[in-house]
Amino acid sequence: MAMLTIPCDANGIILDARSNAAIENSTPLAQTIKAAISQAPFGFNDVYVFSHGWSTDADQTMINYDIFSIGLMRQLLLTPPANPPQATLELGVHWPSEITEDPTSLLNTAQLLTFYSMEHRADQVGRNLVYSLLRLVLENRAGQPLRFFLLGHSFGCKVICAALQDLYTDLQNATIPIAASTSWSVALIQAATDKDNLEAADIYGNVSRFSNLRLLVTTSTFDEALNKWYPIAGKLANLFSGTPSALGAAGPTATMVQDFGGVTNLQVTPGFTMAAARGAAQRLVQADLSPVHQQRIAQGLYTGGGVSGSHSDIFFDEIYNLIGGFFY
Repeated sequence: MAMLTIPCDANGIILDARSNAAIENSTPLAQTIKAAISQAPFGFNDVYVFSHGWSTDADQTMINYDIFSIGLMRQLLLTPPANPPQATLELGVHWPSEITEDPTSLLNTAQLLTFYSMEHRADQVGRNLVYSLLRLVLENRAGQPLRFFLLGHSFGCKVICAALQDLYTDLQNATIPIAASTSWSVALIQAATDKDNLEAADIYGNVSRFSNLRLLVTTSTFDEALNKWYPIAGKLANLFSGTPSALGAAGPTATMVQDFGGVTNLQVTPGFTMAAARGAAQRLVQADLSPVHQQRIAQGLYTGGGVSGSHSDIFFDEIYNLIGGFFY
Protein backbone atom coordinates (compact mmCIF):
# COMPACT_ATOMS: atom_id res chain seq x y z
CA MET A 1 0.00 0.00 0.00
CA ALA A 2 1.20 3.50 -0.85
CA MET A 3 -0.53 6.51 0.70
CA LEU A 4 -0.07 10.19 -0.09
CA THR A 5 -1.72 13.28 1.37
CA ILE A 6 -1.58 15.95 -1.31
CA PRO A 7 -2.01 19.64 -0.44
CA CYS A 8 -3.08 22.27 -2.94
CA ASP A 9 -3.92 25.97 -3.13
CA ALA A 10 -7.35 27.52 -3.67
CA ASN A 11 -7.13 26.84 -7.42
CA GLY A 12 -6.30 23.16 -7.02
CA ILE A 13 -2.64 23.64 -7.90
CA ILE A 14 -0.13 21.52 -5.98
CA LEU A 15 2.70 23.52 -4.49
CA ASP A 16 5.90 22.27 -2.89
CA ALA A 17 6.38 24.68 0.02
CA ARG A 18 10.13 24.02 0.18
CA SER A 19 10.71 25.40 -3.31
CA ASN A 20 7.44 27.33 -3.86
CA ALA A 21 7.11 25.62 -7.23
CA ALA A 22 4.16 23.92 -8.86
CA ILE A 23 3.96 20.18 -9.42
CA GLU A 24 4.63 20.61 -13.15
CA ASN A 25 8.23 21.38 -12.23
CA SER A 26 10.70 18.78 -11.03
CA THR A 27 10.17 19.30 -7.29
CA PRO A 28 10.62 16.62 -4.61
CA LEU A 29 6.86 16.50 -4.07
CA ALA A 30 6.19 16.12 -7.79
CA GLN A 31 8.76 13.35 -8.06
CA THR A 32 7.24 11.53 -5.08
CA ILE A 33 3.73 11.64 -6.54
CA LYS A 34 4.87 10.46 -9.96
CA ALA A 35 6.99 7.68 -8.42
CA ALA A 36 3.99 6.39 -6.46
CA ILE A 37 1.77 6.48 -9.54
CA SER A 38 4.24 4.81 -11.90
CA GLN A 39 3.84 1.08 -12.47
CA ALA A 40 7.11 -0.14 -10.97
CA PRO A 41 7.79 -1.16 -8.31
CA PHE A 42 4.39 -0.59 -6.66
CA GLY A 43 2.21 -2.33 -9.26
CA PHE A 44 -1.06 -1.20 -7.68
CA ASN A 45 -4.48 -2.32 -8.91
CA ASP A 46 -6.77 -0.26 -6.66
CA VAL A 47 -6.75 3.54 -6.48
CA TYR A 48 -8.48 5.38 -3.64
CA VAL A 49 -9.10 9.13 -3.72
CA PHE A 50 -10.38 10.92 -0.60
CA SER A 51 -11.64 14.51 -0.42
CA HIS A 52 -12.74 16.24 2.77
CA GLY A 53 -15.36 18.96 2.87
CA TRP A 54 -15.79 22.49 4.13
CA SER A 55 -14.00 23.86 7.20
CA THR A 56 -11.33 21.16 7.60
CA ASP A 57 -7.76 22.21 8.38
CA ALA A 58 -4.62 20.26 7.46
CA ASP A 59 -4.22 18.58 10.85
CA GLN A 60 -7.85 17.42 10.92
CA THR A 61 -7.57 16.21 7.33
CA MET A 62 -4.71 13.86 8.17
CA ILE A 63 -6.46 12.61 11.31
CA ASN A 64 -9.74 11.99 9.46
CA TYR A 65 -8.09 10.16 6.57
CA ASP A 66 -6.12 7.93 8.96
CA ILE A 67 -9.20 7.07 11.05
CA PHE A 68 -11.39 6.39 8.02
CA SER A 69 -8.80 4.38 6.10
CA ILE A 70 -7.94 2.16 9.06
CA GLY A 71 -11.61 1.73 10.01
CA LEU A 72 -12.57 0.70 6.48
CA MET A 73 -9.64 -1.69 6.02
CA ARG A 74 -10.29 -3.26 9.43
CA GLN A 75 -13.86 -4.14 8.46
CA LEU A 76 -12.70 -5.50 5.10
CA LEU A 77 -10.23 -7.78 6.90
CA LEU A 78 -12.87 -8.94 9.36
CA THR A 79 -15.33 -9.75 6.58
CA PRO A 80 -13.22 -10.47 3.47
CA PRO A 81 -15.04 -9.84 0.18
CA ALA A 82 -14.90 -12.14 -2.82
CA ASN A 83 -12.73 -9.59 -4.65
CA PRO A 84 -10.65 -8.10 -1.83
CA PRO A 85 -8.47 -5.00 -2.05
CA GLN A 86 -5.36 -5.49 -4.16
CA ALA A 87 -2.12 -3.50 -4.06
CA THR A 88 -3.51 -0.08 -3.21
CA LEU A 89 -2.60 3.53 -3.91
CA GLU A 90 -4.37 5.98 -1.59
CA LEU A 91 -4.49 9.66 -2.54
CA GLY A 92 -5.83 11.98 0.17
CA VAL A 93 -6.48 15.53 -1.00
CA HIS A 94 -6.19 18.55 1.29
CA TRP A 95 -7.63 21.76 -0.12
CA PRO A 96 -7.93 25.12 1.71
CA SER A 97 -11.52 24.98 2.93
CA GLU A 98 -11.15 27.48 5.77
CA ILE A 99 -10.37 31.17 6.00
CA THR A 100 -7.15 30.25 7.79
CA GLU A 101 -5.39 27.02 8.74
CA ASP A 102 -4.92 28.37 12.27
CA PRO A 103 -7.70 26.78 14.39
CA THR A 104 -7.26 29.47 17.06
CA SER A 105 -7.68 32.44 14.72
CA LEU A 106 -10.62 34.77 15.35
CA LEU A 107 -11.07 34.95 11.56
CA ASN A 108 -12.70 31.51 11.71
CA THR A 109 -15.78 33.06 13.32
CA ALA A 110 -16.64 34.33 9.84
CA GLN A 111 -16.41 30.86 8.27
CA LEU A 112 -20.17 30.66 7.64
CA LEU A 113 -19.84 33.63 5.26
CA THR A 114 -17.57 31.61 2.94
CA PHE A 115 -20.26 29.19 1.70
CA TYR A 116 -20.38 30.54 -1.86
CA SER A 117 -16.60 30.86 -2.31
CA MET A 118 -15.88 27.40 -0.84
CA GLU A 119 -18.63 25.83 -2.94
CA HIS A 120 -16.91 27.07 -6.10
CA ARG A 121 -13.44 26.37 -4.76
CA ALA A 122 -14.41 22.70 -4.38
CA ASP A 123 -15.22 22.60 -8.10
CA GLN A 124 -11.88 24.20 -8.95
CA VAL A 125 -9.99 21.67 -6.85
CA GLY A 126 -11.83 18.83 -8.55
CA ARG A 127 -11.27 20.11 -12.08
CA ASN A 128 -7.60 20.90 -11.54
CA LEU A 129 -6.14 18.67 -8.83
CA VAL A 130 -8.22 15.49 -8.72
CA TYR A 131 -8.79 15.43 -12.47
CA SER A 132 -5.02 15.72 -13.00
CA LEU A 133 -4.29 12.93 -10.52
CA LEU A 134 -6.78 10.58 -12.19
CA ARG A 135 -5.41 11.40 -15.61
CA LEU A 136 -1.83 10.88 -14.40
CA VAL A 137 -2.75 7.45 -13.06
CA LEU A 138 -4.46 6.40 -16.28
CA GLU A 139 -1.63 7.65 -18.47
CA ASN A 140 1.05 5.90 -16.40
CA ARG A 141 -0.89 2.63 -16.34
CA ALA A 142 -1.97 2.79 -20.00
CA GLY A 143 -4.39 0.05 -20.98
CA GLN A 144 -4.21 -1.82 -17.66
CA PRO A 145 -7.46 -2.50 -15.79
CA LEU A 146 -7.74 -0.58 -12.52
CA ARG A 147 -10.37 -0.20 -9.84
CA PHE A 148 -11.02 3.37 -8.74
CA PHE A 149 -12.66 4.11 -5.38
CA LEU A 150 -13.54 7.76 -4.90
CA LEU A 151 -14.90 9.11 -1.61
CA GLY A 152 -16.07 12.64 -0.86
CA HIS A 153 -17.68 14.16 2.22
CA SER A 154 -19.83 17.31 2.16
CA PHE A 155 -18.25 19.79 -0.31
CA GLY A 156 -15.68 17.08 -0.99
CA CYS A 157 -18.41 15.40 -3.05
CA LYS A 158 -18.27 18.38 -5.41
CA VAL A 159 -14.51 17.87 -5.68
CA ILE A 160 -15.01 14.26 -6.78
CA CYS A 161 -17.91 14.96 -9.15
CA ALA A 162 -16.17 17.92 -10.83
CA ALA A 163 -13.13 15.73 -11.54
CA LEU A 164 -15.25 12.97 -13.07
CA GLN A 165 -17.24 15.47 -15.10
CA ASP A 166 -14.14 16.68 -16.94
CA LEU A 167 -12.45 13.29 -17.10
CA TYR A 168 -15.41 11.81 -18.96
CA THR A 169 -14.90 14.29 -21.81
CA ASP A 170 -11.32 13.10 -22.25
CA LEU A 171 -12.36 9.47 -22.17
CA GLN A 172 -15.01 10.10 -24.81
CA ASN A 173 -12.48 11.84 -27.03
CA ALA A 174 -10.05 8.94 -26.50
CA THR A 175 -7.28 11.29 -25.33
CA ILE A 176 -6.56 9.01 -22.32
CA PRO A 177 -5.83 5.27 -22.66
CA ILE A 178 -8.15 3.19 -20.51
CA ALA A 179 -8.88 -0.54 -20.27
CA ALA A 180 -12.49 -1.50 -20.94
CA SER A 181 -12.71 -3.32 -17.59
CA THR A 182 -11.65 -0.30 -15.52
CA SER A 183 -14.25 0.24 -12.81
CA TRP A 184 -15.37 3.28 -10.81
CA SER A 185 -16.98 3.11 -7.39
CA VAL A 186 -17.98 6.50 -6.00
CA ALA A 187 -19.24 7.23 -2.48
CA LEU A 188 -20.79 10.65 -1.83
CA ILE A 189 -21.11 10.92 1.94
CA GLN A 190 -23.62 13.59 3.02
CA ALA A 191 -23.13 15.44 -0.27
CA ALA A 192 -23.29 19.22 -0.03
CA THR A 193 -24.35 19.80 -3.61
CA ASP A 194 -27.82 20.49 -5.03
CA LYS A 195 -29.98 17.38 -5.32
CA ASP A 196 -30.32 17.80 -9.12
CA ASN A 197 -26.63 18.47 -9.88
CA LEU A 198 -26.03 14.88 -11.05
CA GLU A 199 -28.94 14.84 -13.48
CA ALA A 200 -27.74 14.29 -17.04
CA ALA A 201 -28.54 17.88 -18.03
CA ASP A 202 -26.88 19.48 -14.99
CA ILE A 203 -23.33 20.38 -13.96
CA TYR A 204 -22.21 16.82 -13.09
CA GLY A 205 -24.32 15.06 -15.70
CA ASN A 206 -21.38 13.09 -17.08
CA VAL A 207 -21.08 11.01 -13.91
CA SER A 208 -24.06 8.84 -14.88
CA ARG A 209 -22.56 8.32 -18.35
CA PHE A 210 -19.42 6.49 -17.15
CA SER A 211 -19.40 2.83 -18.06
CA ASN A 212 -18.67 0.56 -15.09
CA LEU A 213 -19.50 3.30 -12.57
CA ARG A 214 -21.59 2.75 -9.44
CA LEU A 215 -22.62 5.57 -7.12
CA LEU A 216 -23.47 5.53 -3.41
CA VAL A 217 -25.29 8.53 -1.91
CA THR A 218 -25.91 8.81 1.84
CA THR A 219 -28.64 10.89 3.49
CA SER A 220 -29.70 11.59 7.07
CA THR A 221 -32.57 13.50 8.66
CA PHE A 222 -30.22 14.26 11.57
CA ASP A 223 -27.81 16.16 9.32
CA GLU A 224 -28.63 19.74 10.38
CA ALA A 225 -25.95 21.21 8.11
CA LEU A 226 -27.73 19.94 5.00
CA ASN A 227 -31.37 19.85 6.09
CA LYS A 228 -31.45 23.24 7.82
CA TRP A 229 -28.46 25.41 6.97
CA TYR A 230 -27.68 24.41 3.37
CA PRO A 231 -31.01 25.74 1.98
CA ILE A 232 -30.52 29.04 3.83
CA ALA A 233 -26.92 29.49 2.71
CA GLY A 234 -27.77 28.42 -0.83
CA LYS A 235 -30.63 30.89 -1.02
CA LEU A 236 -28.40 33.75 0.14
CA ALA A 237 -25.67 32.78 -2.33
CA ASN A 238 -28.05 32.37 -5.28
CA LEU A 239 -30.80 34.97 -4.86
CA PHE A 240 -32.49 34.23 -8.17
CA SER A 241 -32.35 30.43 -8.14
CA GLY A 242 -34.89 29.53 -5.50
CA THR A 243 -34.17 27.56 -2.33
CA PRO A 244 -31.90 24.57 -3.01
CA SER A 245 -32.06 21.16 -1.37
CA ALA A 246 -28.86 19.20 -0.79
CA LEU A 247 -28.33 15.75 -2.28
CA GLY A 248 -27.24 14.50 1.15
CA ALA A 249 -30.55 15.63 2.63
CA ALA A 250 -33.17 15.06 -0.06
CA GLY A 251 -31.49 12.19 -1.88
CA PRO A 252 -31.46 11.64 -5.66
CA THR A 253 -34.18 13.18 -7.80
CA ALA A 254 -36.48 11.02 -9.93
CA THR A 255 -34.62 12.24 -13.02
CA MET A 256 -31.25 11.24 -11.54
CA VAL A 257 -32.62 7.79 -10.70
CA GLN A 258 -33.83 7.45 -14.28
CA ASP A 259 -30.43 8.53 -15.63
CA PHE A 260 -28.74 5.79 -13.59
CA GLY A 261 -31.31 3.18 -14.58
CA GLY A 262 -32.84 2.71 -11.15
CA VAL A 263 -31.91 2.89 -7.47
CA THR A 264 -31.47 0.53 -4.53
CA ASN A 265 -32.57 2.04 -1.20
CA LEU A 266 -30.89 0.93 2.01
CA GLN A 267 -31.62 1.67 5.66
CA VAL A 268 -28.41 1.77 7.69
CA THR A 269 -29.60 0.47 11.03
CA PRO A 270 -27.44 -0.24 14.11
CA GLY A 271 -25.37 -3.35 13.39
CA PHE A 272 -25.58 -2.87 9.59
CA THR A 273 -23.36 -5.43 7.83
CA MET A 274 -21.34 -5.55 4.64
CA ALA A 275 -23.59 -8.31 3.35
CA ALA A 276 -26.54 -5.90 3.33
CA ALA A 277 -24.61 -3.43 1.17
CA ARG A 278 -23.33 -6.14 -1.16
CA GLY A 279 -26.90 -7.03 -2.02
CA ALA A 280 -27.44 -3.63 -3.65
CA ALA A 281 -27.92 -4.49 -7.31
CA GLN A 282 -28.45 -1.10 -8.97
CA ARG A 283 -25.75 1.28 -10.21
CA LEU A 284 -27.20 3.93 -7.91
CA VAL A 285 -27.56 3.22 -4.19
CA GLN A 286 -29.16 5.55 -1.66
CA ALA A 287 -28.36 4.76 1.97
CA ASP A 288 -30.31 6.44 4.78
CA LEU A 289 -28.07 6.88 7.83
CA SER A 290 -30.91 8.24 9.99
CA PRO A 291 -31.51 5.06 12.05
CA VAL A 292 -27.90 4.65 13.13
CA HIS A 293 -27.46 8.40 13.67
CA GLN A 294 -30.54 8.41 15.87
CA GLN A 295 -29.14 5.62 18.04
CA ARG A 296 -25.75 7.27 18.32
CA ILE A 297 -27.35 10.54 19.43
CA ALA A 298 -29.45 8.72 22.03
CA GLN A 299 -26.38 6.93 23.39
CA GLY A 300 -24.21 10.06 23.38
CA LEU A 301 -21.73 8.50 20.97
CA TYR A 302 -21.40 11.64 18.85
CA THR A 303 -21.27 15.03 20.53
CA GLY A 304 -19.12 17.09 18.16
CA GLY A 305 -21.72 18.12 15.63
CA GLY A 306 -23.09 21.26 17.26
CA VAL A 307 -25.33 23.18 14.89
CA SER A 308 -24.32 20.78 12.08
CA GLY A 309 -26.01 17.82 13.76
CA SER A 310 -24.76 14.47 12.47
CA HIS A 311 -23.26 15.90 9.27
CA SER A 312 -19.73 14.77 10.17
CA ASP A 313 -20.68 11.67 12.16
CA ILE A 314 -19.08 9.30 9.67
CA PHE A 315 -16.45 7.40 11.66
CA PHE A 316 -18.15 4.21 12.86
CA ASP A 317 -18.45 0.58 11.82
CA GLU A 318 -21.86 0.76 10.12
CA ILE A 319 -20.54 3.32 7.63
CA TYR A 320 -17.36 1.34 7.05
CA ASN A 321 -19.50 -1.74 6.39
CA LEU A 322 -21.75 0.23 4.05
CA ILE A 323 -18.87 1.54 1.97
CA GLY A 324 -16.84 -1.67 2.12
CA GLY A 325 -19.85 -3.72 0.99
CA PHE A 326 -20.64 -1.24 -1.77
CA PHE A 327 -17.04 -1.08 -3.00
CA TYR A 328 -16.33 -4.82 -2.81
